[in-house]
Amino acid sequence: MELRFQLTRTLSFLETHSQSAQQKEVIQDYSTPKPDIRKDQWFEPFYTGEKIELDCNMPGDGWKYDWYKGSKHLIRDPTFTINSASPSDTGDYHCTAKRGDFSVDSGTLQVRVEEPPQPKLSIESDWKTFYPSEKVILKCSINSNEWDYEWFKNRYRLSRNKEISFSGNTLTISSAKASHSGPYFCRGKHRERPLVTTRRTEALQLRIYVNTPKPDIRKDQWFDFFYTGEKIQLDCNMPGDGWKYDWYKGSKHLIRDSTFTINSASPSDTGVYHCTAKRGDFPVNSGTLQVRVEDNTPKPDIIKDQFDFFYTGEKIQLDCNMPGEGWKYDWYKGSKHLIKQPIFTINSASPSDTGDYHCTAKRGDFPVDSETLQVRVEDLPKPQLSIESKWKTFYPSEKVILKCSINSNEWDYEWFRNRDQLSGDDDISFSGNTLSISSAKASHSGQYSCRGKHLKRTPVTTKQADALKLHIHDNTPKPDIRKDQWFEPFYTGEKIELDCNMPGDGWKYDWYKGSKHLIRDPTFAINSVSPSDTGDYHCTAKRGDFSVDSGTLQVRVEDQPQPKLSIESEWKTFYPKEKVILKCSINSNEWDYEWFNDGTQLSDDVDISFSGNTLTIISAKASHSGQYYCRGKHRERTLVTTRTTEALQLHIHVDTPMPDIRKDQWFDFFYTGEKVELGCNMPGDGWEYDWYKDSETFITDPTFNISSASFSDTGDYHCKAKRGDFSVDGETLQVRVEARPPAVLSLETELSDIMSGNILTLRCSVSDGRQWSYTWFENEQRLNESSDVFKVTATEENINSEFKCKGIRTERPLYSALSEGFTANNIVLKRKILLAISGCLVCFIVILIIGCLVLRITRKPEKKKTVQEDLFFSMGDSKNQMALPLEEYMDNSPTEMQECEKKEELFTDHVLAVHVDGVIEDEDSQAAEAIGLTSFKGL
Repeated sequence: MELRFQLTRTLSFLETHSQSAQQKEVIQDYSTPKPDIRKDQWFEPFYTGEKIELDCNMPGDGWKYDWYKGSKHLIRDPTFTINSASPSDTGDYHCTAKRGDFSVDSGTLQVRVEEPPQPKLSIESDWKTFYPSEKVILKCSINSNEWDYEWFKNRYRLSRNKEISFSGNTLTISSAKASHSGPYFCRGKHRERPLVTTRRTEALQLRIYVNTPKPDIRKDQWFDFFYTGEKIQLDCNMPGDGWKYDWYKGSKHLIRDSTFTINSASPSDTGVYHCTAKRGDFPVNSGTLQVRVEDNTPKPDIIKDQFDFFYTGEKIQLDCNMPGEGWKYDWYKGSKHLIKQPIFTINSASPSDTGDYHCTAKRGDFPVDSETLQVRVEDLPKPQLSIESKWKTFYPSEKVILKCSINSNEWDYEWFRNRDQLSGDDDISFSGNTLSISSAKASHSGQYSCRGKHLKRTPVTTKQADALKLHIHDNTPKPDIRKDQWFEPFYTGEKIELDCNMPGDGWKYDWYKGSKHLIRDPTFAINSVSPSDTGDYHCTAKRGDFSVDSGTLQVRVEDQPQPKLSIESEWKTFYPKEKVILKCSINSNEWDYEWFNDGTQLSDDVDISFSGNTLTIISAKASHSGQYYCRGKHRERTLVTTRTTEALQLHIHVDTPMPDIRKDQWFDFFYTGEKVELGCNMPGDGWEYDWYKDSETFITDPTFNISSASFSDTGDYHCKAKRGDFSVDGETLQVRVEARPPAVLSLETELSDIMSGNILTLRCSVSDGRQWSYTWFENEQRLNESSDVFKVTATEENINSEFKCKGIRTERPLYSALSEGFTANNIVLKRKILLAISGCLVCFIVILIIGCLVLRITRKPEKKKTVQEDLFFSMGDSKNQMALPLEEYMDNSPTEMQECEKKEELFTDHVLAVHVDGVIEDEDSQAAEAIGLTSFKGL
């Protein structure tokens, strides 16, 4: 194929160039041709799996080719190949030759691809099972003469041999064997296109038996001998299809049919018979069969019991018998067919069974009738069972008599309890048609019945009488007292109704309270009870001479309980809008409650609601005042109510007052440190009190105290009285706190006196125009001094002490504010430091002036060492001195003090120290800043 393809391409190429050369000569004389489609092989149609190869050719050089199926582009190549075609490849194909921008379409080529035809495999005979040596022909069919055939067995390809041959579309097995059995297939193979084959056919199962059986003779009915007139029918059967049959008597051919029939046999039909089965040229003989026919036919014999008539329920059995075998029997009543059996049985006869009966013996289509037999059936009499008393339930030791009755003296009687037959014992006896139980017991209870038993025909018994249920109690119960309604206890005025009941019939009843007879009636009633009806009651049931007492029933009658009315709060007077809860109490949860105000029963409204045993007035009004009482109403015994409670007086005020604020001492303003005490009070009980400053709650107590007033206590105060959910605000009270008059402590001692260690004089003053006395404190310790002036010797200990004072008087304010503290040592130390600094400054200025003068005179730059004097006194030295500090300072620095005194006037305009209340203040701060000095105030 590849070589041919290459050769084709070469020839195409040469042809194309040849045509191209020719076209160059005549290109002006002809129109543009269509590309030529060359087909390597072409079939109409192609079969699935075949190869399709198409070549597109356009005269001239430089062409490119595209293949299309319809409008779908397939490939860019001059050759388009489908290696294995399928039906989906069916369609219209064309190619396009393109050179530059110039293209030319070929004509359309229709390709059709189909599935190969499906062959059908069949067997030429009507049967598919064969016997050894039979001929078998199989046929493989395709509606076309283009096909040869291949044959397969068990998927292996068959080849010709001695038994198997092929001819056209047939396979022949000339002499079948069991080994030829199995599934056979065939398929078609195309005569001209050898690679094309059809699919295989479905398998055909061929079965070849191992052995050849004899035909089977089936006998419709078969007997050792037949009677004249009977039908004899024989069937010949050979397994498989397509057989034809022949019947023979001895060697005489009788008929060609599978069935041989003698419709009415005669003694001449006696003989030996056989059949032959034949299929094609293949015959098979059956075995032989002996047939014997008798001449005389007897009648069937009927065997029966010897009675003139039968009773209902008796068994009637009739036997039909015919000599010989194979007989089937039919029984008839008159002309009505009854049963196909040799024995006809009526297990339980009835009067409807009366009639004439006969049987027919039949063998095949040959019937023989018996003689007619008359049968008569009468009903059995039905006994009647009765009890001699009017009741059917008994108690131990009672006597019971039952009677079974049949209007005939041919019968004896049998007795049954719960379907078990009874026999006599110590308690049960039989006499004629009666059964007596002399002393009843619980074990005698049950369903009693009786039946008659024929004195002569012992198997014959009547039906049992209708069952009579006899019940003997285990014990003798007490009468049951039924209570129409029963309560523990009954309340006065209620109705009591009692019923006495004893199981069974025929009882009479008597009622007793204790031993006192009350009434003869099953029902005892008290229409309106009272406590006097309390007692023990019982009843007595009596039947004949037999009586039974009931148990004792205790009846208890009480007066209704007395409810108690209370108010849930500790107070009984209320204000408008307060919530009021009343409670009606009974020591039982069996009661509902009814409420009354001034004799009128209350019901739910906007302000009043009820829940259980409580009445709630949600928002009290003056109109709710009045006499309240309640009573209980039984929840289940609706007619029962208690007596009403004692009245409870409820008072609702018309208006609500404001709480009263009590002030122990009150002033337009309070001084700091004074005590403020307020009390809140609301008329009535149960109040709780809250105190508010502005709108903030800060204490819950009827009394509000400020033990020591301060400025932060200034504000608006009010109290709120509250009980339950009800509250009332009091009036607003303004508390104002002011400062106490200030006490001012001043120093009256000159500075020089302090420095010299003399008396230290202090003065305390309160400048508010009132008359004051004073008290003094040293280091927080109160001194025994009441004058406004306080003098103390300036010792080392006193100089380091802190002094304070305050004013006191007998009227408000009782005392002033405490003055600020004063310590003398602070002034001395500050003075020393100031003086030392001042002296140093002066000396420094003097030295500068002298140095300038010397320089001017000499005009020589000369370095001169100057020793700077220590202008400050040593604090360490001062500490080591034992003398007074002021005296020590003055003794050790006389020269410095003299020098300072001379220069003091130079600085008096700049620095002026004034002592006020133990501190140093700068009088002229601008001057101090000008010379570089800073105040030592506060040091």
